[in-house]
Amino acid sequence: MIRHKDRKMTGKKKILLLMEGVLAVAYFAMPELYYNPLEKNFFDRFYADSLIICGFLWGVLVFLTIKDGKFSEKTNHILTGAAGLLIPFACFLWLEFYNDMQFWVPVFEIPKKYLFLDLLIYYVIFALFLLVFNSIRSAGIGMVTVTACFGFLNYQLTVFRSMAFIASDLYSLRTAVSVAGTYKPEIDVDTAEFFLLALVMLALVLKLDREKLFHRKGRLAWLAACCLLFAGFVNVYVTSDYLEKIGVDFRVYRPQYKYRYYGTLLTTMRTFGYLHVTEPEGYSREVVEKIAKTYQYKAGSSDTRAEKKPNIVIVMNESFADLKAVGNLDVSEDYMPYFHQLKKNTIKGYTYASVFGGNTANSEFECLTGNTLAFLPDNSVPYQLFLREKTAGLTDTLKKQGYGSCLALHPFYETGYSRYKVYPLMGFDRFYTSDDFPLFVDTVNYHITDSENYKKLIRLYENRQDKNKPFYLFNVTMQNHGSYDGSTAQTGNQVRLEGNLKGYGTAEEYLNMIKMSDRALKELIRYFKKVKDPTVILFFGDHQPDLEESFYDSLLGTDVKDLEGEELEKLYKVPFCIWANYDIEEKYVEKTSNNYLSVLLADVAGIQKTGYQNFLSSLREKIPCINAIGYWGEDGKFYKTDDKKSPYYPLIHQYDLLEYNNLFGKEKQIKDFFFLR
Repeated sequence: MIRHKDRKMTGKKKILLLMEGVLAVAYFAMPELYYNPLEKNFFDRFYADSLIICGFLWGVLVFLTIKDGKFSEKTNHILTGAAGLLIPFACFLWLEFYNDMQFWVPVFEIPKKYLFLDLLIYYVIFALFLLVFNSIRSAGIGMVTVTACFGFLNYQLTVFRSMAFIASDLYSLRTAVSVAGTYKPEIDVDTAEFFLLALVMLALVLKLDREKLFHRKGRLAWLAACCLLFAGFVNVYVTSDYLEKIGVDFRVYRPQYKYRYYGTLLTTMRTFGYLHVTEPEGYSREVVEKIAKTYQYKAGSSDTRAEKKPNIVIVMNESFADLKAVGNLDVSEDYMPYFHQLKKNTIKGYTYASVFGGNTANSEFECLTGNTLAFLPDNSVPYQLFLREKTAGLTDTLKKQGYGSCLALHPFYETGYSRYKVYPLMGFDRFYTSDDFPLFVDTVNYHITDSENYKKLIRLYENRQDKNKPFYLFNVTMQNHGSYDGSTAQTGNQVRLEGNLKGYGTAEEYLNMIKMSDRALKELIRYFKKVKDPTVILFFGDHQPDLEESFYDSLLGTDVKDLEGEELEKLYKVPFCIWANYDIEEKYVEKTSNNYLSVLLADVAGIQKTGYQNFLSSLREKIPCINAIGYWGEDGKFYKTDDKKSPYYPLIHQYDLLEYNNLFGKEKQIKDFFFLR
């Protein structure tokens, strides 16, 4: 039964109705939510489903606001119990709907064991809210609010970087905050419906009276039960390998497809298991020492040193990719003419990154350390998860060979991927960021241009303190960073897509950015051509850009979500070159990977290599390319890293053992192998 109250409109109801009126005005102030002006037919211009669903939800919200009445104690008790059972399930359906799984049929196509494990997460979270609030109504409000916040965050991440939330994002929080101002949240039809559903669910829960669930002794018992429940939950979902054994993973291009298959929260929980790195099979200090002895004193490790060490400049260019080398790209003109014609005193080709569309720091990690992401947890960021002490790599090697101040340059915030913490551990003496640029510089899409970036680089070279020592600088550019909105007002529109790709505005904006990067690279090399001191420049792209999914479907002529193995590698292919202002042997490298770039550079520059770098040089002869997807052997065939039937598996296993000792060996690390004395 319902007991009716005084029907007089209260101040609280007036405020709620005013807010709901503002909500309706906001909806109609965003015509993209319900109107498409490109449709010729008048009735087709309006999104009927958006108008009907949002209109219905708004009507329900207004009805619940106006409707007076209070449930009897018995009715309230029954409805409260039903709410306790249904709210977690409703949140599950609601979140999956927002993640493109539509209600009912596709959701229940999730295999039963995954569906059960997914739903269990919601009920465990709800149990924790019950423990905190001691009320089903309050726990329901908390559950709906947290689901709404997580759902919105997850959706925005997917739109922004084509990858939903993963556990390692917790370590990227400062990076996310630093770039958040450059992105506009995507408010679309799904978001509007999701938001209105949240309000309706909250309004329904608020109709219930608050009932205490437990008294003191009962609450203590519930606390004990929750502790046991949570301990078991953590063991099953995080610390054990149970989820891996039943096949829960997301080792595919664009992990959100796995989120749809396994369910959002189950896949999210799986990513927490990737934060832990287990010892490779057969690992021990003695085994690593035996491998190290083979390469540590290999002839030639110090015989190739030049009489005068050259300056070394490494430029990792943001999202610099040659899409024409990836798929069937038809354009009005060449978007990187200078790079394509660069031949004299140049080693050039393609390197394969371990990341697509983001996680830039992983490409520089591979380049600077010689380690590969192939043996590390999927989608982890070593800078934030694993580097906690002095780190072996190219920078430390150069410093011990008499290079002057070792500099890093990145025209953005220092907090990105914890670089301000990691760079000193790698041996860098000074880190220059956007704070070191003039107040007024040229920007594209809020990011400092490559041209301005290289001008700063040149000033640092000219103003170096010790001009008797060779110069070393590592530079991560920022110009081509997403997101791309399709505007060519700042980039110009010289490069236009043609053929079946015509009309992809964001891709055209990106290609015109690359044209700007190409011109800037020409400026940089022209300057160092005139420098008397020998200089070597390593230039490479960190990853391919995150453009529309349908663009890549058309570029590759297939559905990208179905790509695997060698075909999937097409999305990780980026150009690189090593140029010198003195005579070097010119080469074309069809395939290499970021972990080998430092040893290629060392060979050109004639610098002494560590035992680990000697190992990498030798490994590259047998395995010319390896990344997080897999590797190519010298036989030209592609293999998965964990394929024990591969003829190269013994070498792969050696690499795994050495890398583990390098990153996680601590007091057992073979320091003389990874660091020069």
